[in-house]
Amino acid sequence: MKTLLVFSALFIGFVRAACAQDDPSSHDASFSKDGLFKADVNTLTDTQLVVSPGMPLAPDKNVLWCGTLQLAWNEAGKLVGEKMRFDRSSPAADLLNNGKFTRHDLDPASYVAIADFERNHVEDEIRAALEKTFHGAASPELIPPVPVAPGPNDFVAYSYLYKNLAFDTPFLADAMTFHEKKVQDFGFGSDANAEQRRMETQIVDYLSSDDFIVQLRTKSPNDQLILAKITPQETLAKTIEFALHRIQKASPYAPDEADILSVPMLNFDLRRDFNELVGLICTPSAKAKIKGKLVFSQVKQLVRFQLNEKGAILKSEAVIVAMAGAAPGPEPMPHYLIFDKPFLILLKQKNGQQPYFALWVGNASLLVPEKK
Repeated sequence: MKTLLVFSALFIGFVRAACAQDDPSSHDASFSKDGLFKADVNTLTDTQLVVSPGMPLAPDKNVLWCGTLQLAWNEAGKLVGEKMRFDRSSPAADLLNNGKFTRHDLDPASYVAIADFERNHVEDEIRAALEKTFHGAASPELIPPVPVAPGPNDFVAYSYLYKNLAFDTPFLADAMTFHEKKVQDFGFGSDANAEQRRMETQIVDYLSSDDFIVQLRTKSPNDQLILAKITPQETLAKTIEFALHRIQKASPYAPDEADILSVPMLNFDLRRDFNELVGLICTPSAKAKIKGKLVFSQVKQLVRFQLNEKGAILKSEAVIVAMAGAAPGPEPMPHYLIFDKPFLILLKQKNGQQPYFALWVGNASLLVPEKK
């Protein structure tokens, strides 16, 4: 009997429908269209959307990860009753099976994660959970259609995440140069309102103008928006670990009047088919709750992210379909907090062990171009 397996993890989003775009209270409507970059990541040579931060990091590429796929994978594992077992070696699947990111790294009000069988009307269960958590504002795209004749073990694992981290006081919008490309930026310098904007900023660790970490304060006291211009490590995970280790040891302090902050803006809408997971055959053990082999036939992900003078917004979605088958103190010189070279962006729950979003900005392709 055919068995359908669907995992869905909602990241920073894609516009689902015209009605969602027109609804001012929807998650999609909270994003700006200014400088929006939309692409299938498989068509890009300079940007990667990875299943896990444990994948290798190429310093000259943009490397993006978000925790919602891991959440959906974790829920699927609970339903199966064990870690996913496959017919052949898969580094991506191994990383997901051993992923450290869990529900405990998120605020319950910011996400939905569900896995259940088609026989229990899982699509209705997902929509009800989104309504209860987000009060009609959620704008999902990847909730799968109800199959015409589902098998007894057909199931869906789904996860949706939305974060809107707004600044109390918007920063100054301007332009800067990143890797010889003119892009839009935000920050502060010697403008009249610089003092208010400096209050939104903490210098966490500063070694030089090419080696520093800052944190931008938002209206969400339980979230951290971290920007780290640091040396990349072998993987995104090790780069994150390196940054968090420095943060734990540091003694943050406020910028002074001579300091300058300049952060490039981002506004992108990305999707990817994870072909390295397609065709894998899941073979549950005799102890598993589900019997019979499952073949992964589709793995997709959507990511929507925006960072500008007003704050950071994140929404995301992914789907997997399978069918049965065989610190130093302040320096006397000014701090130049100018992110004009590759740097790391982290979004992290303050009490979480792992960030829920990470982006290594290795080149300018995802940055908002300068307005002419």
